[in-house]
Amino acid sequence: MTERVHLHVGAPKSGTTYLQRVLETNREALGAAGVLVVGERHLDRVHAAMAVREDPRLESLPPEAATAWQRLVAQVRAWPGPSAVLSYELFAGADAEQVERALADLDGLEVHVVITARDLAAAVPSAWQERLKFALTTPLEQWRPRPESAGARAEWGWRTMDPAGVAARWGATLPPDRVHVVTVPRAAADRTELWRRFAEACDLPVTGLALEPQAANESLGVVAAELLRRVNEQVGDRISGNRQQALWLRDTLAHGVLAGLGRERIGLTDDQLREASERADAAVEAVRAARYSVHGDLEDLRARPVEGRTPGQVTDAELLQTATEALVRLLLLVRERTRERDAARRGDGGAPTGLRAVGAGVVRRVTAPRVEARTAQLQRRIAELEAEVARQRALHLRVAELGDVVTELLLPVAQQDARLTSQALHDYRERSL
Repeated sequence: MTERVHLHVGAPKSGTTYLQRVLETNREALGAAGVLVVGERHLDRVHAAMAVREDPRLESLPPEAATAWQRLVAQVRAWPGPSAVLSYELFAGADAEQVERALADLDGLEVHVVITARDLAAAVPSAWQERLKFALTTPLEQWRPRPESAGARAEWGWRTMDPAGVAARWGATLPPDRVHVVTVPRAAADRTELWRRFAEACDLPVTGLALEPQAANESLGVVAAELLRRVNEQVGDRISGNRQQALWLRDTLAHGVLAGLGRERIGLTDDQLREASERADAAVEAVRAARYSVHGDLEDLRARPVEGRTPGQVTDAELLQTATEALVRLLLLVRERTRERDAARRGDGGAPTGLRAVGAGVVRRVTAPRVEARTAQLQRRIAELEAEVARQRALHLRVAELGDVVTELLLPVAQQDARLTSQALHDYRERSL
């Protein structure tokens, strides 16, 4: 029976994708050690966070999305091992009342909250880049992370990126030693150091696990990011709504085409660096004062200048070169999609390689929501048919029982020859059934 659950609630852009891939890659090994990786699909965790945050976008999703949090809670409680870990970064946006209700659902368990956090100066351009993937058109130089007052929908603002604020909301009713702040190492020489710090916070085994899961390069260089912003300006409302923007701007264009076209980091303005520095200094002092469990070095959170140009410094010649490369990739991507479609119709195929692999990955991301929705529909239909078969079987059994009763009433045994009674019962069942 589950005794302890670690909720990794954020923050965004703090190594969460890497940590979640390690958890998923080692699901079986962790399970054998008594640790449940909560949620069979990443989408379940996304929907659970939306449910906790009472996100109005749930209304446009299938009904089961709204109950995702309750299903994950039930999964935790049903786990026969001693502990569970649930990781998704946008739980960070929940307000105090939403947090209180979520923790009440876990009453009786030893709950630990885990927050990963990074240099806040580096977090700012990363957050701006994520907003680009959902049609943002504001230049970085004019952009600021949304304040806490923007509410739970401010997914890429200080509400989710500032570890002190997240810890204060999620740890308000917990002892300080059950609130864990994990800092992202400033040096990237050994990327597994983040996992070791996270594993320490979650009391996970650190040996015998695969710590280098296959990673997709989803970050954009400064030129590609500025190109995406200008595309957003031209696309306008022709691609609108979070689901369509995620499908085409994020998965297809940003992740499938632009990622990897240049690796130059995105810089900050002096004003942005100053705000990040003030935030970071305040966060470090607040975490220390609260006496939370710290894994790593709080100095990792201090804002340092980001080496790199701002998008406004990118030249038109650079944009033209990247746009040309992006068009070539798009052309090849369409060709590979067409080949895969034709191969599927013929019944042949083979393992995709190179750009074909990129195309296959994009196709999976683009089509996955539709496939999952269709699968859910088919599963519901199967359940309906199984229920109908059960009802028909019960009906036939009931008819047989009634046949016996009618036969006994029409042919009382005391007045009939036993041989004739037996034959009458046989004949009646043959006719009735």
